[in-house]
Amino acid sequence: MLSKAEKDYIIELLDKGENIPEDFKNKLFPVEHKEYELAYAGKMRKEDLFANEDGSFPVPLQVEKVFNGTEHPSFDDGWRNMIIFGDNLQFLKTIYKNDDPIIKDKVKGKVKLIYIDPPFATSDDFQSKDGAKAYTDKKKGAEFIEYLRKRLLLAKEVLADDGSIYVHLDSKMGTI
Repeated sequence: MLSKAEKDYIIELLDKGENIPEDFKNKLFPVEHKEYELAYAGKMRKEDLFANEDGSFPVPLQVEKVFNGTEHPSFDDGWRNMIIFGDNLQFLKTIYKNDDPIIKDKVKGKVKLIYIDPPFATSDDFQSKDGAKAYTDKKKGAEFIEYLRKRLLLAKEVLADDGSIYVHLDSKMGTI
């Protein structure tokens, strides 16, 4: 609940056309808390993630390869299995938004299995077989937790009611 002084301060800022300080966001738009809650540095509100306030946005899908063709015809509903190139967070946001014509009404809420194999904080840079940079594995602690949490929140939103998410963690990351 806002105090009278806080209300007056916010009204004054609005009258001047100034921005309201970030620390008022939770007071103005409180989030219902569950029985238990994990708190850590850099944790973003779920609502802010879905509103793209993390700076990551849905993007048009870039199809790398289509597997159905003359040898394997498309499914009865016209679906064709594909490999999509891009950032996994942006990809999940694209599915969540459900606007891309390639997947509109074909993926969101229908995914039966998601398997996530995140980096294990080795502090290394990894390369593909041809020497191109594949990914960087530098996230640790709270940064790693938030990296994974963002993806799991979005993944849960695209799952079918009877879908499952499996996360592969090694003993080092499973105990942080």
